[in-house]
Amino acid sequence: MVANMKIEPQEVQMAGYQGLIPRLMVLTHYVQKHTLELLAEGGKYPKLSLAYEGFMTHLAERDHSPSELAAKLDISKQACNKTLRELENIGFIRREKNPDDSRSVILSPSELGLQLIQDGIEITNGIHQQFADALGGNQLEQFNTILEKVCQRLQIALPALNNLGDEAHSTPTRLNVLLPHLSIYLRQTLMTSLQAKGFTGLKSSFGQVLGMISREAQRIQYIASILGVSKQAVAAMAADLEESGYITRRTDPEDKRQIILQVNDAGKALLAAALASVKALEAEIASQLSEQEFKLLDSASNTLFAQVANSYSDTNVLRSKIEQLSEMILAELGTTGANALAQHLLQITRGK
Repeated sequence: MVANMKIEPQEVQMAGYQGLIPRLMVLTHYVQKHTLELLAEGGKYPKLSLAYEGFMTHLAERDHSPSELAAKLDISKQACNKTLRELENIGFIRREKNPDDSRSVILSPSELGLQLIQDGIEITNGIHQQFADALGGNQLEQFNTILEKVCQRLQIALPALNNLGDEAHSTPTRLNVLLPHLSIYLRQTLMTSLQAKGFTGLKSSFGQVLGMISREAQRIQYIASILGVSKQAVAAMAADLEESGYITRRTDPEDKRQIILQVNDAGKALLAAALASVKALEAEIASQLSEQEFKLLDSASNTLFAQVANSYSDTNVLRSKIEQLSEMILAELGTTGANALAQHLLQITRGK
């Protein structure tokens, strides 16, 4: 059993569909988010965000210009530059003049950034070892081989593993390289498919919020806690979604300080179209493999997905509710009142 795994609803709640592609995206998101949580636990990297993962992954492979990163991450130059400023202010990256073009700059990891990448690789490799324990080493090796074949058939550019480590540092596992690159390709392909179907104003981040509210309305604060991003980031995505006409925002009748997001008719049509695109892409992947290979890929991803699903418990929801309630108490009682309440709760629950 992989400890503390949980379903990330932005992928799996799309009309209740749990096919191959959503399962692969769930696994990718879990590995990235859980790695981030473990990196932050020791206090060495207190200002981490899941938004940084793609930037640092690409910079671990080679130096990039800001425009190259924006293109690879499929985000606007403005959004890219905002995150780059954050990474530079924290000290994870450095920028230098491009020796080939004095009008542009080249970005590379700083010493702290390189250490972050190395620590992340070691943690991620540990998570993948848990995957090996769940599948068995032989089946995981077959899973990796088939994923690599899929990437090759879909013409997904992969970095050479020996370029990502050396004798003094850990080298990422094959799965550590294959899953995120495949996931990025799948997201971008689905985005292109939806745009071709006439859905406008889409951004790669929309799927995170839409998936969370595909079945029922949710608070911004709850969505942020599940996705591992700030409330401000979710609020910004929600504003874009509302402007594009796919969701509605309303005040929570139970707490006027909370905002609830809900999919409208246009959003439901988008989700239905996304589901059709996902199934078409799965059919394309199946056509690139033998029947036996696809069955193994489907079975192995389902086994790992089951590990995730079985670990998704009320504990995660409880943690989110505690965080929400804590903020309400602080706003209502202030620091002194909240401390008094905490002491009272300790007194009345001691020994129970």
